Amino acid sequence: MTMPPDLASPTSQAFLTLRAHRPAPARVELTVRSRARRFLAVFGWLLLCWGSIPILLWVPPHFPWVALAFLIGGLLAFRSWTGRYTVHAFAGICPRCGSAISLSGERRMDLPHTLTCFHCHFEPRLEIRAGGPNGDLLTRLEHQAEHCVGLWEVRWLADERFVYCAHCHGGVRADAAMVETAETENAAARLLTRLSNEGRPLI
Repeated sequence: MTMPPDLASPTSQAFLTLRAHRPAPARVELTVRSRARRFLAVFGWLLLCWGSIPILLWVPPHFPWVALAFLIGGLLAFRSWTGRYTVHAFAGICPRCGSAISLSGERRMDLPHTLTCFHCHFEPRLEIRAGGPNGDLLTRLEHQAEHCVGLWEVRWLADERFVYCAHCHGGVRADAAMVETAETENAAARLLTRLSNEGRPLI
């Protein structure tokens, strides 16, 4: 897996995966939290909370304040260290049901990260991959189901267009070549449907 750049920018290599389903498109904007930055945050919280323990020993009722400072310091240090990425914006399509999945507000997480689709209640994983043996998962115009009869349509996901099938939930980024390929496939599918409805043989 190739990691995203260390700056806030739309990452078009993001997608949602689910076992027995093709990856579905996703759009994410994130920044990488460096190890040094996380270490400084951990050190700061421990210094603030645990460093206040000698002072809290003199404040009645003594023990509860000390225990609270110790626990809060450990919790904040743990939260500061975990989560290598800060996600600023996210939008994706569930690989199983095609429903939109989003996150509200900024949050920290590691990748891959498991999300929940509240429509079908399955849990796809958010992954980021660029290059490598499976780096072309979202560059092939291909239906989820082998014999899917759905038509391709252009759908917006955040600020990027995707060619999407509402029947099987397959999707790919909508550059000019993909849109042209989708239109060609749709024309052939409409012709086959018309011939089938009219009862004419295909050969």
